[in-house]
Amino acid sequence: MKRKLIFLAGFAVIVVVFCAGGIQGNTVKIFYSDGVIQQGESYERVEVYDTPPSHTTVNMTGGHVGRSPDVDTGLHTYDASIVNISGGIVEYLHTYNSSTVNVYNGGSFGENFGDYTFELYDSSTVNVYEGGGLYGGSGTRLILYDSGTLNISGGQVSSLLFTKDSSIVNLYDGELLFGFDMFDESILNIYGGYVDTFLGNSFAAPGATVNIYGYGFEYNPEGRWRCFEDVCWWESKLIGYTFDGKPFTYWGIPDPSTNPNIHLILEPATFFLLGAGGLVMKKRRFGVYEKSRERI
Repeated sequence: MKRKLIFLAGFAVIVVVFCAGGIQGNTVKIFYSDGVIQQGESYERVEVYDTPPSHTTVNMTGGHVGRSPDVDTGLHTYDASIVNISGGIVEYLHTYNSSTVNVYNGGSFGENFGDYTFELYDSSTVNVYEGGGLYGGSGTRLILYDSGTLNISGGQVSSLLFTKDSSIVNLYDGELLFGFDMFDESILNIYGGYVDTFLGNSFAAPGATVNIYGYGFEYNPEGRWRCFEDVCWWESKLIGYTFDGKPFTYWGIPDPSTNPNIHLILEPATFFLLGAGGLVMKKRRFGVYEKSRERI
């Protein structure tokens, strides 16, 4: 009987370990103070919290977080915690409260092709710097809710971008490769970098705002002709210069002449060019095919 009780107790411990948090395996890591995730470590779910009055900082230099296709796995950040990712891979991202996630120098969310979900809630912030990225291609969704903020100062975002509520995206440098679908009162500020699109021009609902900063703007609604299987369409092309004089090319920007929420904001010193034809809006007679998009 004693041996049987010991066996049952041991079995109960195993059940608790393997069922904790509803995730298979003892791979849930919770930080309440500063810590590190490094090469060789693998977790299905990582949660990061503050312990007031202190704030928690976690540095991820390698390893792996998340398990496809379970979107409830991955990295979950709360409070005003900070996670710095300079190596390794995070498959799913969920940021809350006023937490901040920085990705750079080889750190990444997702991989080149995959089915991932990255979500920003509340007033949380994700910063993408040179060498970092949010990857996954057209199978991956990056969604901003509430007042979530995405700052792209380098690196690459190659996932479908959806902005909702009062969220904000700031593109300073780097690449935004799959365009954007904007809803509610969300805002996209473009100061530089490179913008591309996927299966048609990007979309901005009437309440959303796109601000593009620079000068020497030239907009062509028929910038390039693209086809996918048996469907073809024109993609727009906007070229010009950033405030620091770098040339830019943005593909798939909605037409500023027919969308009052698309703002081309001139450098103050270039306003005098307006009278001399410095702002050029190239229009052609042909219609522009806009492929309908799935709304989320």
